[in-house]
Amino acid sequence: MKVAKWLGLGLSISFFIANFAFAQSQAEELRPKRTVLQKSDVGSTGREVTLQIVEFPAGAVEVPHTHPGELVGYVLEGSADLMVEGKPMASLKEGDGFIIEGGKVHAAKNTAKGSTKLLATVILEKGKPTSAPAK
Repeated sequence: MKVAKWLGLGLSISFFIANFAFAQSQAEELRPKRTVLQKSDVGSTGREVTLQIVEFPAGAVEVPHTHPGELVGYVLEGSADLMVEGKPMASLKEGDGFIIEGGKVHAAKNTAKGSTKLLATVILEKGKPTSAPAK
């Protein structure tokens, strides 16, 4: 009887680990992919600019986060809902632009049937991390 209990416990743990790994891989597949196109100093201002493409697969949702500087964005294709701290939810579609003030918590969710691509430019103090999870 003890062997059956241990075997059952072992199978339960194996099942849990397998499901956790599957859920984690699915979550990683749904994360937006960022491709840096250019990163350079902004003259002698002590600031730098990062230009990137952000691709959201179908169903992707960003983790709420902040940037220590401004983010200027443009929807290249698809559509997304954008939540920005202190503002009403914005529904964005191809051709729409947006600006997010530095330090504001924000997150986007892909609302298109397929992928959504954004062109994002982040301008921040040189040496600062590009983004940080919201607290």
